[in-house]
Order: sequence, then C-alpha cells, then structure tokens
Amino acid sequence: MIRRFPAMPAARRILSGLAAATLLIISPAVRADQGEIIKELSVTNTERILEALKIEYSELKPGIYSFNLGGYKTLLFNKGKNLQFYASFKKKTTMGRINDWNASKRYTRAYLDKDGDPVLESDLDLEGGVSYGALAEFFKTWVTSVKLFTQHIGFQN
Repeated sequence: MIRRFPAMPAARRILSGLAAATLLIISPAVRADQGEIIKELSVTNTERILEALKIEYSELKPGIYSFNLGGYKTLLFNKGKNLQFYASFKKKTTMGRINDWNASKRYTRAYLDKDGDPVLESDLDLEGGVSYGALAEFFKTWVTSVKLFTQHIGFQN
C-alpha cells in the first residue's frame, strides 16, 4: 500500500506534523492525563503518525515501512515494544568519517555495511515506557540526523 501526499520539502513537512501526529495517537482519556506513557506502539498508531506527518510510505510487511526522507530511502521497523529507523547510502566514505560521527553524535549509530556503504540507525525501546513527547522527539531526531549525516559523509541530493 502506498500513501501519497502533496509535494513539500520532507524535513519541513515532517517537523511541522510532529505535534499533529502526537495528538492523533492520544486518546481523549490519555489527553486528560498527560502523564500517560507508551509501552507499545500498534501498527495502526504507527500509520497514523506517518500519515499525520504526510509521509508517503509503503508497508513492506506488517510493521515495516519504507519512505523517502530528503530523497533518501528510510525504513521504519515497528516491533511493537521497540522502533528502529534504518537508512543505507550508496556513497563511499571512510571508517574515519563514520568514527567521527559516532564520537560526536548521540541517539544514532553509523557503520559501514558488508559492501562498504554507510548505514545510519536509531532505536527506541518502549518497553520501560516513554512519553508522547519522547516519541515525537525520536521522529524529529531521525529527520535531523539523516540530514546531518548526509552532509557529514559528503552526500547530498
């Protein structure tokens, strides 16, 4: 299934939609108690977030989503109690650049895959519970990190 939305720079569209996405997944009862935490994210709520962010995505398998972010293919894996973003880039870089990234950035990790292509990943464990704000920050941090990482390795569209 592919969902399409009008053209708009992906990063701006995503960042502007974060608040709306957070509100969409909060039930009326939870809105009354902002102290509620998330320990698991359903496939339905994941799709609501992506749609609120106006992200054109494809569901590859239940809980696995593919979408473009700034022209780069990103995968989102929802295992219910944890989320992972993944992006691989067809741009050769050095292990030194990867190490520089890992030494200076938090919340993501980079490595070279078996073909020598750079990969960026980020995980969020929900099992201990996270706030809705933390979930929104996870999406926001990913958007920012992809942009900064592509600049860092010298690969920009």
